[in-house]
Amino acid sequence: MKEAQMMDILLVSGFLGAGKTTLIKHLITSQTEGVGKMAVLVNEFGDVGIDGTILSGQDIDIVELTSGCICCTIKTDFFKAIGEIHDRVCPDLLLVESTGVAQPGDILEVLSDPALKQISRLMKLVTVVDAGFFKVREVLGTFYVNQIRCADIVILNKADSVETEKLQEIEAQLREMNPATMIFPAQYCAIDPLLLFRGYSGKLEGRTHHHNGDDHTEELSFQTFSFEDGRPMDRDRLTKFLDSLPPTLFRCKGWIRFPDASVMLDFSSGRYRLAPSDSQRTTALTFIGRNCDSTEILNALNRCLIE
Repeated sequence: MKEAQMMDILLVSGFLGAGKTTLIKHLITSQTEGVGKMAVLVNEFGDVGIDGTILSGQDIDIVELTSGCICCTIKTDFFKAIGEIHDRVCPDLLLVESTGVAQPGDILEVLSDPALKQISRLMKLVTVVDAGFFKVREVLGTFYVNQIRCADIVILNKADSVETEKLQEIEAQLREMNPATMIFPAQYCAIDPLLLFRGYSGKLEGRTHHHNGDDHTEELSFQTFSFEDGRPMDRDRLTKFLDSLPPTLFRCKGWIRFPDASVMLDFSSGRYRLAPSDSQRTTALTFIGRNCDSTEILNALNRCLIE
C-alpha cells in the first residue's frame, strides 16, 4: 500500500476583526520558495460566506465551512474536510482560518485524532491580535486569553494604531499570558512568511481526547445573523447606521451596493472602513455579536435601502 503524503497545517486563530483573512491573503500571494502547493480552509461562523470570496482569484483551492464553529457545532465537518482536502487536493500546506469565536484548544483536539495525524502535521498555531482593540480581553476574559495561550506565534497586528509605549505594554502582557510564544508586531500582517513556514509545533504531542461540558459555554453565547438584498443603499443613511451599532456588535463584514458602485465593508467593534470592490455586487453582510437585538439592527439596515 502506498504511504499517504503528509500535509502540513498552519492554523490561524484570533478574535473577530484582528486580521486573520489579511494574513492568509498575504501568505498565499507571497512568492515563497520551497513551500509547495497550498490550499485554504476557511471557517465562517455565519451563514453568508465572505472570506472565501475575498481570498478567491488566486491559483489555489479554497474550501469554506459556514454556519458554525469548527471547534464545536461543525467539528465533524471540519474533520471530514481535512481528510477530503488531503485526498482530493493533495496540498503540501493547508492554511486553516478558524472563525474568530473558535477556541484553538478544541481545534487541536480534532487535529490530534490518530486518523488525521497519519496524514497531517501541525506546522504552527498562529494567533492574530488587534493592537488597537486589545482591551477586548477585559470583556471576553478567558475566551480571548486562551487564543493567545495556545499560540506558537502571535502577530500583533495594526501595530501602527497605538503609541510605541502602549505597544510595548501590550507585548509585555502577551508575554505574561504566553511566555513561550514569539511575538511579531505588524501592519496588515505583513511579516516574512518563512517565520511561519519553518519548523513544527509540539501542540499535538501527548494530547488526549476529552470533552468538558463547559468548553463552549462562551462560544455558544455569540450570535450571528445576516442580511442580503439586491437594492442599492443610501451612503449617508448607511454611515449613520454604522455609527449607531451597539458595542456588543463585534463584527460586520461583506459587500454593500451603492447606486454607483459596490464596496467591501469591514466593521470591527465600532471601527469600520469601506474599500472599493473590484466587481459590482449586491449587498451581502454577516454580523456577529453578543446579546444584540438582531431584529432592530436589521430593521435599521432596511431603512438604508433606496426603494
